[in-house]
Amino acid sequence: MSLVRGIIDTLGIRRRTNTDSNEHALQQNQAQLNPYEMVDADSLVQHVQNEFKRRESERLPYELQWRLNIAFIEGNQYLDINPVAQTVEEIPKYYWWQEREVFNHIAPNIETRIARLTKMRPILKARPGSNERDDLRRTKITSQLLKTIYYDQKVQDKIADIIPWLEAVGTVLVKNFWDPNAGPFLEIDEINENGRGKRIIREGDLGILICPAPEIYPDSSLHQEIEHCKSIIHAKIYHIDDIKEIWGVEVAPETSAVLRLAQSITGQGGMGINSGYQYTTQYVSDCALVKEYWEVPTKKWPQGRLIIVANGKLLHFGPNPYRVGRDGTIALPFSKVVCIKRPGCFWGKTVTERLIPIQRRYNALRNRKAEFLNSCSIGGWFVEEGSVDIDEWEKNAGSPGFIGEFKPGSTPPKRIENGNLPPQFEYEEQTLLQEFSILSGVSEISRQSKAPPGVKSGVAMSLALEQDETRLSATAQNIEEFLVECASQWLRIYKQFVSGYRVLKAVGKNNIVDVYEWTGSDLKAEDVIIEPISALSESPAQRRQMVFDLATSGLFIDPDTGRFDKAARTKLLETLEMGDWEDIDSSEELHISKAERENRMMSELNFALPAPYDDHELHIRMHNEYRLTVEFESIAQQIPQIQELFDYHVGIHASYFRSMLTPMVEGEEQSNNAE
Repeated sequence: MSLVRGIIDTLGIRRRTNTDSNEHALQQNQAQLNPYEMVDADSLVQHVQNEFKRRESERLPYELQWRLNIAFIEGNQYLDINPVAQTVEEIPKYYWWQEREVFNHIAPNIETRIARLTKMRPILKARPGSNERDDLRRTKITSQLLKTIYYDQKVQDKIADIIPWLEAVGTVLVKNFWDPNAGPFLEIDEINENGRGKRIIREGDLGILICPAPEIYPDSSLHQEIEHCKSIIHAKIYHIDDIKEIWGVEVAPETSAVLRLAQSITGQGGMGINSGYQYTTQYVSDCALVKEYWEVPTKKWPQGRLIIVANGKLLHFGPNPYRVGRDGTIALPFSKVVCIKRPGCFWGKTVTERLIPIQRRYNALRNRKAEFLNSCSIGGWFVEEGSVDIDEWEKNAGSPGFIGEFKPGSTPPKRIENGNLPPQFEYEEQTLLQEFSILSGVSEISRQSKAPPGVKSGVAMSLALEQDETRLSATAQNIEEFLVECASQWLRIYKQFVSGYRVLKAVGKNNIVDVYEWTGSDLKAEDVIIEPISALSESPAQRRQMVFDLATSGLFIDPDTGRFDKAARTKLLETLEMGDWEDIDSSEELHISKAERENRMMSELNFALPAPYDDHELHIRMHNEYRLTVEFESIAQQIPQIQELFDYHVGIHASYFRSMLTPMVEGEEQSNNAE
């Protein structure tokens, strides 16, 4: 027994007592408690304030570059970053006579890039993962919902707001959230103090908020992607009345500086560019800076955290409510897009940063030329000491008809002669203009809306436009990837918050409406793609010319009949944006719509009887095209009878079509016999 006791003592094992059991039970009880209820409000506020100051200091070098970029776009181009004071300061003049005009070539280049990128019309859709009928149905619902979101949320207008910020600061984020106060109204039954009654509520809908880089503070600027960040602070200025209405907390106002972007009316810079974008810093009152601290799940906080503070007060604290990560995991509800990727850095670069040194040199060159012209027009004088009235000559020597007096016997005043302007000035100016095009990715065709000198061939013009697209393709690709990520988060938010059935309507031509009932489980957030189209260089005129070339080549002529395919003609008119031009194709569109309705009816084993007045050739083509789809093959595997139903239906169309051709053949034979 003593030997066993010695081994136990050597190993440090002690007997469990009642005190140990109580401590263990206490730890288990604390672990079962909600960690989000065992917090101190002051400590949360202090944590967010400390993190905000740390991140603000870490982000300052990038913020100074953003301010400098914005100043150069606006035309305030005699500024530079003071690395010691950590501010943007004006560069002083060296001489009183020094010219300081601004010849802003950055603004037109940036505005041209904005115009080219805003032309993008990305089409979001879902792709099927298999040929199963249920998967195809979910794909249709997801694609139609993305189309509805695109128009209801005015995504194209939001892209038009994002791109100017993207060209100025290089990085823009979008916050995707669920807005319970949006969507259509619903009337629900409830029991209140007065008995049974009705209450009007909102159905809830998606919300999309643009967050420019000045509003965002990641946990580290060295985390390149959002998924690498553990937390992000979104700091936005709200009016104190809005804070009280949203969060129910009264907050004292604080003076804050906000960077705004607005469209210019009178023009900007030395180039007089109209309808540009103007970035200004304004100080607002009766407002407070609301800091939203978003955090991903950790061991201590298994559901993440959302802490909202303003001017030292806690507005909200709780778990991160959004499962927008892959497989429905809790993640940060932000999507990021950059102008030019900076490896290993959260913040992207802009083309403006490249153009600033060229713009400074161009301003210096043009101002030196202006100073030379001033010296030639006004000129200087050599005078003997005491021979003239210096004040009089300084004031009037450059005026026309000036008569100057000098002392008799002294050397007459002599004008200082200026030589010719060295040709290197002109060479340097042309070189700088070429560098503007090279570094900005904007050619003379896009910037000046005319062909460059010596280019008269249409092929050469097309090649030049393709080169422009190549230079802008990196930024365009970043925007497309960003939209795919946004769309995936939108679908995950719907999947999380939509509990019951909702109705989705798809309105086609001739007011034909497809109605889908869907729930959150019907959405496919992992299979979002962008339809591959060239949205940069392809103008409406180029698209029409391409259609004309294809039509004249005989590509759409049926080799069996030698006639132009009717369905193809309708598609071509739609491509030419003439689908309803004088109702030229209204009858064919009606026949196509009727054939599609028949396809849907027979897919549900409901027989559709062809009518004698149908365009039987067009109907046969539409039915056979549908039978070549993966959707039909999936239905046929589950319901083999559908193939016989389609065969019988198409056979009736074929018999009608043959009966229509018989009189034509007999008429041709009689005509030949008469001849």
